[in-house]
Amino acid sequence: MLKTTTFMLKISKAMSHYNYLIEKTKIIALMALMGIFIVGCGGTVKVQQKNILKHFKGKNFENQMTGLIVIDPEKNDTLVNINGSQYFIPASNTKIFTLFTALELLPERMPLFRYQEKGIDSILIAGMANPTPFHPFFKDSTLVKALAKYTHIGIVENRLLDFPYGPGWAWEDYDTYYAPERAALPLYGNVFSVIENDTVSIQEPQLFASAVKKKENQFYRSAEKNIFYLPEKEPLSLEIPYKTSDSITAVLLGNLLKKEVFISPEFTNKTEIAYGISRDSVLERMMEVSDNFLAEQLLLSAAEFTLDSMQASSIQEYILKGSLKDLIQKPRWVDGSGLSRYNLFTPLSMAQVLHKMYLKYSWNKLIHFFPIGGEKGTLKNWFKGEQKPYIYAKTGSLGNTYCLSGFLITKKNKTLVFSYMNNHFTKPSSQIKQEMEMVLEAIRDQY
Repeated sequence: MLKTTTFMLKISKAMSHYNYLIEKTKIIALMALMGIFIVGCGGTVKVQQKNILKHFKGKNFENQMTGLIVIDPEKNDTLVNINGSQYFIPASNTKIFTLFTALELLPERMPLFRYQEKGIDSILIAGMANPTPFHPFFKDSTLVKALAKYTHIGIVENRLLDFPYGPGWAWEDYDTYYAPERAALPLYGNVFSVIENDTVSIQEPQLFASAVKKKENQFYRSAEKNIFYLPEKEPLSLEIPYKTSDSITAVLLGNLLKKEVFISPEFTNKTEIAYGISRDSVLERMMEVSDNFLAEQLLLSAAEFTLDSMQASSIQEYILKGSLKDLIQKPRWVDGSGLSRYNLFTPLSMAQVLHKMYLKYSWNKLIHFFPIGGEKGTLKNWFKGEQKPYIYAKTGSLGNTYCLSGFLITKKNKTLVFSYMNNHFTKPSSQIKQEMEMVLEAIRDQY
């Protein structure tokens, strides 16, 4: 029966322009999907746990790990729990924990820098890991505007207590747009942006323009130096991470201010905090496009603002012992983005955090943070609703890994929390998504 169902679903995908066949296939699928759902007394839909477990033991799930948990957050009722306590590599589902931490600990306007004024024309500042100054997307100039009136400007050195790269990041990603270095005072998103074609040539920041070599190379940047390699004739639109340091930050900031910026030891007196743009605008961007750099910096910013210590592990421990102390399974949580395969989370812990957010924040606020099935962000091409969206969730993709955690709106307009995690598969991820889509649509239609 399972083979028949899968075959029919493939037909519906391949011939989606035949509406009558789509509807017929869905009916057959819902009736035949291993008896996952049954209607109980009084017409209430129940989830038959043993049958969905049998479904996940089928041929489609051989040689991979799969977990699914579905919760009714209003009733605090677990509808499905298949391997919910199993640890999985979450990939970018990790950003759900970063989102929760930022909402709990960061103020509504992002902390921009700590500062200590020295007279009327001198200031000493320390970055607070705010990722937005002159970022390619935000193009935020608040930092320069705040410092414009000062003649003498110093930057406190050695504020970042972590390595520029997260634990377990792939070393060969150092020149890719999705793995910029972490920094105390990032500028330009810590990337060298290049746009070149027949009509335009832009290289920003200009500091690195003289370090460009027009030649073919396996990587776009030298591993240890800010020397960049660009193909000679191809049109380009690249964001290449540059190597960060306090001295480079001082030069870049000095160029923006058209003033000399010096490096200084630690503050000697009490400091104040200057604030930048909206926190939620940064969170929305992080979640919509799964921006790793924003996620890493948000975690560090929360650490600096809350603990005056720019170290990811310190704020992870703080939130896990505080707002998340009741998690049934404590995660192995090593970075803010999910780039690391060292991260290990269970579907249950994902669902618990989502449940907490659902109860604490309004739905109108939450939906702005999550990609929308068939409409927005990393879900634009998947999990499309029939008349309206039904999936609001964060994706998580690495090699042999695809996870999806968030909220599902049923046909009866109930909001369910779910976490659906897949690891160690060797088939194309599109096949995994098709299988997930079938199960999630059945939950949507039957609950």
